Amino acid sequence: MIRVVLAGELPALARELRDRGVEVVYTGPASPEHVAATALQEDPDAVVAAEQADEVAALLARLDAADVPVIAPDDALTWVDTAGDRTHHPR
Repeated sequence: MIRVVLAGELPALARELRDRGVEVVYTGPASPEHVAATALQEDPDAVVAAEQADEVAALLARLDAADVPVIAPDDALTWVDTAGDRTHHPR
């Protein structure tokens, strides 16, 4: 199963991801620091960030989690469709 942290005002995307079988940790609007901390705690396959994606990615890199991709909302569904075996949360 794919797990993502979803940050921003994106309830429709959260529903669509869940409908596709993705485990979604939905933070809603949050600071880059909060998003990065949530990602460290939840160990997601990716972070979908509506805003400040570059800051979130930089924080994750500084926190030794640069392997977690930060994805724009417009690219999230495509990423999920192609993620397949690259994820690390099998069920």
